[in-house]
Amino acid sequence: MYKRPALPALLGLLALTLAGCGQNPAKQASRPSQVSVAYAGSLAYMNDQILGPAFTKATGVAYEGRGGGAWALAHELTGGVIQADVFESMGTGPIAALGSSRATWAIGFATSPLVVAYNPKSVYAPEFAAIAQGKRPLADLFTLLSTPGLRLGRTNPATDPQGQTFYLMVQLAQKIYHLPAGTARRILGAWDNPQQVFSEEGLPTQLQAGGLDAASAFLPQAHQLHLHYIALPPQLDFANPKDLPLYRSVAMAIPKVGTVHGQLSLLALTVLKGKGAAAGDSFARFALAKVEGHLWQREGYKLISPVVWGQRDAIPEGLPH
Repeated sequence: MYKRPALPALLGLLALTLAGCGQNPAKQASRPSQVSVAYAGSLAYMNDQILGPAFTKATGVAYEGRGGGAWALAHELTGGVIQADVFESMGTGPIAALGSSRATWAIGFATSPLVVAYNPKSVYAPEFAAIAQGKRPLADLFTLLSTPGLRLGRTNPATDPQGQTFYLMVQLAQKIYHLPAGTARRILGAWDNPQQVFSEEGLPTQLQAGGLDAASAFLPQAHQLHLHYIALPPQLDFANPKDLPLYRSVAMAIPKVGTVHGQLSLLALTVLKGKGAAAGDSFARFALAKVEGHLWQREGYKLISPVVWGQRDAIPEGLPH
């Protein structure tokens, strides 16, 4: 990994690059007509409601988005089931899984804090609210989640980084708060517990419809979907780079995947190789330029100094190297 801490300089470069894109008639004539973006499901609102329409308005290039679990999308992209010009993932693992024939670099520029969302109409809502408001200690959250009959939802750890992160967060909480042995197991059950596992897109819907009492979520999702939630401390939200060694101290084994250690919930993007790379480059520059307007931060993401993974010399001009 390589870090580029000079965020103001990066933003200036991005702004100049975008400004220059509209001044060359020859370039305008060859401008692509559409960009296709595959994104982790938690980024649906950000892409489909904010970035996509704004990109089309600014460039005239049509936007098409497709969401899903980041690992599942990586497998679909590799297998040719779906096509995309840009891939936005939580973590660089799904991007690396594409192989060098599809992607050789990624840029991370923000993290997405993990939270526990809850249904305000749940019979447990008063207890969740007391914890959210600090009237009860956060450790009580995990005692509450282990209550028999409480309906908890999360995503599939085999296909979605959020599912992995939530599972590992509960394990870490048991260690940090010195909870009774077996607490994490009572809360989660098996890694693929069919009573808890939902698609990343369907999980918030289940919560809002009353099918669940609580569910995993990222903070931007909670903001955008107006979910009630309990914020987690940096030691448990998997969004603080300084706590990365702590996150890595927990692990889980997933059949056919292997042992997975905790990692930063890093928002990373790459432009995929192929005929749509020019459109992908344009969208990537636009998305990162929006950091300057604090758009990502306003939606609940925590900005970090850009982190570059992979082959820096393969990154298009106008993006951080």
